[in-house]
Amino acid sequence: SDAIAPTLPEEAGGAEADGLVVYYFDMGKDCSTCLNLESYTHETLTIHFAEALASGAIQWRVIDVDASEQGHFVEDFGLYTKSVVLAHYAAGEVVEYDNLSRIWELVYDKAAYMDYVRKQVDLALGANL
Repeated sequence: SDAIAPTLPEEAGGAEADGLVVYYFDMGKDCSTCLNLESYTHETLTIHFAEALASGAIQWRVIDVDASEQGHFVEDFGLYTKSVVLAHYAAGEVVEYDNLSRIWELVYDKAAYMDYVRKQVDLALGANL
């Protein structure tokens, strides 16, 4: 049960390790608002979850779903626009995920956005215990 899943080239950076993966899914043209979705999420992780990032308990991934080999994520997570998704992996498989639906509503208020992401990551980590 401690076996490491083989690396699969069609997955982002190979098979994900068990734990929480925070994805930013990019698609189409970038605008300044879209860039903030990515940068605010990454900043939240580096400020509030530095230890978990360093240990690998949380992994950060930026994926361009316009690349054909990444297109499966659109179906996997029901994506229709740029998104932040928290995904729990166990034995190399997604066991649960949360598409953070309020990011577009909050992106114009950086503090509120970061607070929302921090709380959702905290909840996701708690659910994994």
